[in-house]
Amino acid sequence: MKLIYTAYKCKNSKCGKDSILITEEVEDTLKQGKYISCSHCGCKNLREENRSNDLRECMDHATYKKVHGAIRQVRHS
Repeated sequence: MKLIYTAYKCKNSKCGKDSILITEEVEDTLKQGKYISCSHCGCKNLREENRSNDLRECMDHATYKKVHGAIRQVRHS
């Protein structure tokens, strides 16, 4: 069975934020000859953290906080 979600971490030292993407859409984008980039800073250097069928498992390695009704990643110092 194919895993639904893939977590990526930005390798940019100033950003370092996480992005969780749908695996099938990432594969389609890469097949078209396009690239995946950080949604926060635009950096093309991403490291795949893990894949999972459960979104909560992808979010376990980071800390998130609800801010004005939206879930935001809390940056670790």
